[in-house]
Amino acid sequence: MKGYELYSWQEKGEWHFTLITGTNRNKFIEEIVSEEDIISEVGWIKVHAVGVSEIKAVLAKLPQGESIFWSVGLMGAVGNSDMVMEHPPQSIIDEMEGFANGLGLVLAVP
Repeated sequence: MKGYELYSWQEKGEWHFTLITGTNRNKFIEEIVSEEDIISEVGWIKVHAVGVSEIKAVLAKLPQGESIFWSVGLMGAVGNSDMVMEHPPQSIIDEMEGFANGLGLVLAVP
């Protein structure tokens, strides 16, 4: 496994996040923004969260020492909307980095 990938985007004034098991394959925007959560028996996960408190609750369930790469730049159309994966404001990034560090997680923000 390659740790986890974290995606974020703003929709209707709220920050949305998806945490997905890291893989070598390219992800499709539709699968990232889908609200469907997947937790497979073989350890592959995809969890959608709305708001910082929800994604913190998800991160709190990860084993200590895991790596998370916060991806940006992916864009595409979903329905009639254009979606862009982007980082939230620096204050939220700082809050998330501090939270992850406190859990013993490695959060890489490019």
